[in-house]
Amino acid sequence: MTGKINVSHIKCADGALVGILELDNPTALNALTFNMIEQLHKQLLQWQQDESIVAVFLHANGEKAFCAGGYIQAIYRALENKEQEPQAAQQAMATFFTLEYQCDYLIHTYSKPIIAWGHGYLMGGGVGLYMGASHRVAANNTRFAMPESKIGLYPDVGATYFLNQLPQHQALFLGLTAAQINAIDMKNLGLCQWIVEPQAKEIVLAMLASTHWNTSTDIHHTIASILESVECPLQGVGLITPLSEAIQTFCFDEHLVTASLAQIVQRINHAQIDDEWFKNAQRALKYGSPLSQHICYQQLTQNRGLSLEACFSLEFGLTLRCGLEGDFREGVRALVIDKSHEPSWLYPDVSSVPAQLLEYFFSSVNTTCHPQYELKPESTI
Repeated sequence: MTGKINVSHIKCADGALVGILELDNPTALNALTFNMIEQLHKQLLQWQQDESIVAVFLHANGEKAFCAGGYIQAIYRALENKEQEPQAAQQAMATFFTLEYQCDYLIHTYSKPIIAWGHGYLMGGGVGLYMGASHRVAANNTRFAMPESKIGLYPDVGATYFLNQLPQHQALFLGLTAAQINAIDMKNLGLCQWIVEPQAKEIVLAMLASTHWNTSTDIHHTIASILESVECPLQGVGLITPLSEAIQTFCFDEHLVTASLAQIVQRINHAQIDDEWFKNAQRALKYGSPLSQHICYQQLTQNRGLSLEACFSLEFGLTLRCGLEGDFREGVRALVIDKSHEPSWLYPDVSSVPAQLLEYFFSSVNTTCHPQYELKPESTI
């Protein structure tokens, strides 16, 4: 896999620079390879210390996708041999996800504005990059999803933080069903701030270039004004928004107490709603890993209010355990490697997953076993 990050900049009217980072792996829907994440992380660190860079513009090559997730085939190959080489499998998981989470965390906490220009498929690892940006733009062809339960994982890359800022019933539905939503839903849920036509990107880049940043009293506000000037009016309706009331009845009882996972799954599976988007969500719920669905449920019902750093630390432990002791390997095999779409999950349904196993998955990981896991390595200081 030869994906890369194209690095450039535009010189603005007063000599200031806007850094440009382009995800370039279009034949794989811009899936993030380890080398791409490494290059992205390194460049962001450099630009954070470069006083000539006033902002960063993050976008992607190709018409189909901003980024459809992480390129996980290499991790799968290590997990295939985990019985013979358990340390190698653990190292592969820890190395990839440490760097990915470091990069996501850096974007969330970046000292300069980052404009993330989403379009097409915006899923999984791509969402991790996108959601940390200070200025989140969605082209009107964007399809947003967190489909990790279909590969035996759970919504990670900071989703414990940003999904918990959504209304709980909508967060649960998105996480459990891997449902795709459109740009209007994203705007309604606060996942993006501006909806634009795809061709507006060149206009925005030209406006950034013509700006005198040295006289701007508030760079964040200046960028927001530029993006507002190209925002297109909302047309049509969202996909999840019209069903919000029904989804609320799946997830809560009459006293607005959160239902159990088994109740939610049963209600969604048995619902008779004549809507193709909802039927796709039902099918994905039936396909997904019951263990992953339990992790998602607990993630979104018992971990609200955690700090960003605590969310990533929790996810690091959960992700390692999904890979080494959960359904991740089997999920990747069935959906990505041989594409059989017939996973053999560890448990047949959510009622079969032992409570003790979930307690173990959510218990703290001894990070001394994984010394490279550090959200703020020395190079970021």
